[in-house]
Amino acid sequence: MSKEITSELAKKDQKDAEWAYNNAMEKFYYSMLEVIFLRIKSHLSPAGLKKVMEVDEQRSNNENLGIEFSQKTWAILAESWAGAEGLAMTKIANLYGLDIADLDISKIERLNEKPNTPRCDPTSK
Repeated sequence: MSKEITSELAKKDQKDAEWAYNNAMEKFYYSMLEVIFLRIKSHLSPAGLKKVMEVDEQRSNNENLGIEFSQKTWAILAESWAGAEGLAMTKIANLYGLDIADLDISKIERLNEKPNTPRCDPTSK
């Protein structure tokens, strides 16, 4: 049985998916950040560990430095994720046999107008 697909249904599904995406992104960014920090830490030499500890101490003693470091970290995650997300979306869309005509281009154009900043605003955990 096939459901009738209307513009209204498509818009509702888009809105629901965008809401779920935005909620999932914050969790994903925290997970990605944890994985990357653990990966870096697993490769640190004693000298590297000392550098990390020194920067972390400076961050804990200087709130402005801590905020700046966090903002740069979120921007790096957003920049890194954008390429991986686009590649994955393209490949999965191909699995579905989707063509450009199957996409709502207005959504893509709107995303391109946004500044290159993280897609989630981290909240305190």
